[in-house]
Amino acid sequence: MIELPEGVVPNYVRPSLIDFGGVLRPPLGGPIQRINRLGNRYRVEVGLPPVVNRDVGRVVVSRLLRAKTEGLRIEWQLAGVDQGSPGNPVVDGDDQAGSTIQLKGIRPGYGAGEGYWLSIATDGQHYLYCTAAPAREDGYGGIELDLVPHLRVSPADGDVVHLQKPMIEGLVIGEGWSWEYSLEHHVGIQFAIEEAG
Repeated sequence: MIELPEGVVPNYVRPSLIDFGGVLRPPLGGPIQRINRLGNRYRVEVGLPPVVNRDVGRVVVSRLLRAKTEGLRIEWQLAGVDQGSPGNPVVDGDDQAGSTIQLKGIRPGYGAGEGYWLSIATDGQHYLYCTAAPAREDGYGGIELDLVPHLRVSPADGDVVHLQKPMIEGLVIGEGWSWEYSLEHHVGIQFAIEEAG
């Protein structure tokens, strides 16, 4: 899994939800119906500020070229939201599925707000989720979080959960990928990542 060089941080992101469900519209009128399907995931379009080519730009380009086939992991931008210090959260128990997850290793008194982001690292791959409701540590180091979307894989007991620095991981998508050079020898870079799992 490819990562960008230290200090290379986006100057804009455009997140979106990839939804595999749909709405059925009866051809002769009547109420519409929502069909939900599992597998929803996130995609993010990323723009980097101008990067000097001779220093870091060439390295970023090289890594993004490799990420087309090997995948890319970057920090999910929290956009000024401080998600606090949760302690050392890990998954609490095997065989979890659906839209909630039990965690342990939570700092006493920690509270997660609605709209917090987290990634769960299962078998070395990060899966990104958003909290759907506020939750508080239960007094025993545990917390139950409601998630959007549903869990895509069942995490193992003890899988690490990233609440302070969530990550998005996937493939750099698009038929091709291009970048540009300015007369000042800066590289202009935009790309999109879609979660693969």
